[in-house]
Amino acid sequence: MTVTTPASIVSAPKAQLQNAHGRRPPRLLATAIAVALGTASQVHAAAEPGDTLDEVVVTANRREQNLLDVPYNISAVSGPTLSNAGVANLSDISRLLPGVTIPDLGPRANSSNSLIIIRGLNVNDPVNSAYLPWGSVPTVSTYVDDVPLFVNLQLSDIQRIEVLRGPQGTLYGSGAVGGTIKILHNAPDLKAFSAEVSTEVSKTDHADARSYGANGILNIPISDNIAFRLSAGYEKTAGFINALNQAVFTRNEQPVLADPANPLTSGLSYQTVRGINAAESYNIRAAVLWKPTSWLDADFAYQRQDDHANGFSHQTVGYTYQTATLIPDEPDHRTVDLDSITLSADVGFATVTSSSSFSVNNDANTYDESQFVIGYNLIGPTLYGNYPRVTSPFFNTSRDTSFTQELRLVSHEGGAWDYTAGAFFQHQTQHLFQYETVPGFGYWSELPGSGAAIPNTVAGAPYSTFGDFVQYYNGGTRPSALSPADTNFTYLKLSGFLDRAVYGELTRHITPDWQVTGGARMFWQNFAQSLYSTIPYGGPYFSTLPPPANKTDALGSTIVTREQSFRNHLFKLNTSYTIIPSMHVYATFSEGFRHGGVNALPIGNCIFCESTALVPYKSDSVKNYELGLKGEVKGWLRYSAAVYRVDWSDVQIQVFGQAGDPVVVNGKQARSQGVELELGGQLGAGWSLNVGYGFTDAKVTQDFAVTEIIPGTSNVFNVVSAKSGDRLPYVPKQTLTADLGYERRLTDAIALDVHLDPAYRSNVTTQIDPTVLGYRTLGGFTTLNASIGLSFGKAWRVRAFGTNLTNVLGVTSAGSLYRGYDDPRYRIENVMRPRTIGFGVDYKFE
Repeated sequence: MTVTTPASIVSAPKAQLQNAHGRRPPRLLATAIAVALGTASQVHAAAEPGDTLDEVVVTANRREQNLLDVPYNISAVSGPTLSNAGVANLSDISRLLPGVTIPDLGPRANSSNSLIIIRGLNVNDPVNSAYLPWGSVPTVSTYVDDVPLFVNLQLSDIQRIEVLRGPQGTLYGSGAVGGTIKILHNAPDLKAFSAEVSTEVSKTDHADARSYGANGILNIPISDNIAFRLSAGYEKTAGFINALNQAVFTRNEQPVLADPANPLTSGLSYQTVRGINAAESYNIRAAVLWKPTSWLDADFAYQRQDDHANGFSHQTVGYTYQTATLIPDEPDHRTVDLDSITLSADVGFATVTSSSSFSVNNDANTYDESQFVIGYNLIGPTLYGNYPRVTSPFFNTSRDTSFTQELRLVSHEGGAWDYTAGAFFQHQTQHLFQYETVPGFGYWSELPGSGAAIPNTVAGAPYSTFGDFVQYYNGGTRPSALSPADTNFTYLKLSGFLDRAVYGELTRHITPDWQVTGGARMFWQNFAQSLYSTIPYGGPYFSTLPPPANKTDALGSTIVTREQSFRNHLFKLNTSYTIIPSMHVYATFSEGFRHGGVNALPIGNCIFCESTALVPYKSDSVKNYELGLKGEVKGWLRYSAAVYRVDWSDVQIQVFGQAGDPVVVNGKQARSQGVELELGGQLGAGWSLNVGYGFTDAKVTQDFAVTEIIPGTSNVFNVVSAKSGDRLPYVPKQTLTADLGYERRLTDAIALDVHLDPAYRSNVTTQIDPTVLGYRTLGGFTTLNASIGLSFGKAWRVRAFGTNLTNVLGVTSAGSLYRGYDDPRYRIENVMRPRTIGFGVDYKFE
C-alpha cells in the first residue's frame, strides 16, 4: 500500500454542517480520528504478514528517492488510492490532501483555468475564471509526467500523484509559488502482457438521467526492448441543475417573441430545461518504451482529452439546484493534445535526460453575457435604444500552444556530493477570439419607432429608427448590416511568451546524517500581447483615436501591441538531519515567482477605454520559510509535520477594468502561515488509516488600491483594493482529511475491501476586496465518500460506491457575474455534486 494524504472521517450533525464560521472541525469527526489513533498501537499488535507499509518512491527532486528522504513536505497518492476514493479527475484530489483547496466548479468550468490552491496562495475569484483564460499563470504548477501543462485530466492508468508543497522555483520554474503537482502515468511494461477494463453506472440526486463510464488499459511487450501501452476512457455525467427561465430562440438564433403582434415592444418567451450541466469526456493515451541498450531509455507518448460540457454547475442564490439566468445553455468543447519524447541515458557518473513536448489546447465555448447588456441598457438609450428583448451570448474560441525542451544532468547518489543541473526552454502562444451578439437587435433596430427614445439634436425630433441613430449620429455600422448577424463587439488577443532558464541544486553530505543543499535558477523571459477590438455600431463614440481621426473609424476599432522583458534569479537553501534512521528533521528557505507581463488594452478618451496605468504588471514573488519532521515507526506508521511562513510580494490579481476588460494588476504584500500534519499507518488485521490536517492563516499584510480615471470624467474607478488583515479568498483556515480502509480475505478466492473517505473544510471568503458586490463568507462543510468491493480471484471485481453520502449542499464558490448592476438572476453559487450512488465491474485479463 502507498501512503497518501487522505480525506476526513464520518459525517457531522446538520447544525455543524451549516456552521457559517467554520471555527473548528465537526466534533464527531475529530473524536473518531482520536479514538482510531489512540487504539492504533493495540490494534497493530494483531498485525498479520503484509500489514506493513510499502516504500514510497517519488521523483520530486528529479531523481528517484524514498518519500522520507525528501527534505521538505511532499505527499504521494497512489493510483489504487485514487480509484478506491473515486477520484476521477484532478479537481477531486483536494479531498485527499490537507491544505490543498480546489473550488469545484463542475465539468463546464473546471478546465478553464487552474484553481489549485496550496499553502493559501490565492487572490483570484474562481467565479469569473470560467469564461476566459487568465492572463497570470497559476500559483501552483502542474506537470503531466515531465511536461508543464494544466488540464483537468481524467485520471486513468495513473501510477501516482506527487504533491510538492511550498515554492519549487529552482527545479520547476514560473508558477510554482504555492507548490507543484505531478501526475505520473504507468509506464509500458517490457515483461508481461496485461489488459483490464472497468465500467460503472451511477445516479445523482436531482438528476433525471444516470451517469456512466468505461475505461480500458492494454500493455503489450512487442519485443525484449520495446513495449506498447494504451489507455482509453469515456465518461458521461448527468446534469442536476435546472433552468427556470431559459429564453427561447429560433433555429437562426432569433428570439421568440412573447407577443408576436407587437415586435417593437414584445418581451421574450421562456421555457424550463432540466439537467443543463450535463457533460461527457473522452481520453486516450498511447505510449511506447524503447530500451535499445541497458543504459538508454526512450519514451514516446501521445495523449488526447476531449471534453464536452453544456451548462455551469451553479445555482441562482435562493434557488436550490436551479438557475434563473436567461441563457443557461453555455456549451463548451475543449480538446487537449500532448506529444512528448523523453530520452534518458545513464552515463556512469550521472543520468542525462532530455524531455521534449508539444501541447495544443483548443477551446470553443459560449456563455451568457446578458447581465452586462442589461446593465448598460439601464444607463441610457444611446447604447441599445431600450431594446425590450435583451439577451447576449458571448462566443469564444481560443488556441494555446506550448513547446518545451528541458535537458537535465542528475548525479547518482552515494557520494559526498549530489547535484542536479538543467536548462529549460519554453515558447507559448495564445490566440483568443471573441464576439458578442444581441439576438434580434438588428431586426428591431430597423422597426419604425425603435429610435424614439433618442432625441435628434439636429432635427429637433427623435430618430425614426435606432439604425438611423447609429449611422447618422454615431457614424457607425447599422446593426442590421453586420455579419455575423447582431454582432455588437469583437475582440482578438494574441499573446506570446518565451522562457529560457538554467538551474541547479548542489547537495553536500557533511556527515552520513547531515546534508545541506543550495539551489538557484536564472531566467530570461519575454512577453508580448496584441489586441484588436471593434464595437461596430459605436463608431467614433467608442473609438480610441483622438478627433478628428476617429471620425474615419466606422468600426470604433482598436489595435494595441505591448511587450515586456524580464531577467531575474531565485534561490533555495535546505538542510536536513537524520536523528535516527527512521526520523528526519529539516529546514528550508525557498523562493518562487510568476512572470510579469502587459495588458493590451484600448487606451484613450472613450466609453470602453482603460487607463495606461493598467498596461504593465510586475512579476510577483514569494519567500518561504519551513521547518519539518518526518519519519516511520517500526514499519507500520508514517508521519510528517511542517510549520511554514510564506511572504508574498507584488501579488498578481486577475480582475476587470472599468470597461470590463480582463486585466492583471499588482497588489502589495500578503502572508500565509500554517501547519501541515499527516499520519498514515497499517493498523493490523487488515485495517489502515491515513489522516491529514492543515491550518492556514492567509491574509493581506499591506493596504493597497488599484484605481483608474473613467475616460471623459473626473470619476475614479476602484479596480481592486484591500486592507491589511483581509483574508485571502477561498482559503479555508482548517482542512481535515482521512482514509479508513479495511481489507480481508473471505475465502481463498474472494476478498473484501472497504474504504471511507471523509473530508472537512472550514469557511472561506469569496473576494480579496470585502467592499465589492458579491463578497460573502461561505460556511464550511463535511463530506463523506465510501466504497465496498468484492474481488473474485485475480480477474473479477465488483464494487459499490457513494460520493457526498451526507448530501451536503456544498457551496464551493459564489459571487455576482456583473459587478456594477445587481441583477438577482446573476448572483450565483457553484455547488458540489449532490449524493451519488453507483456500481462498477472490473475485469483483468490474464
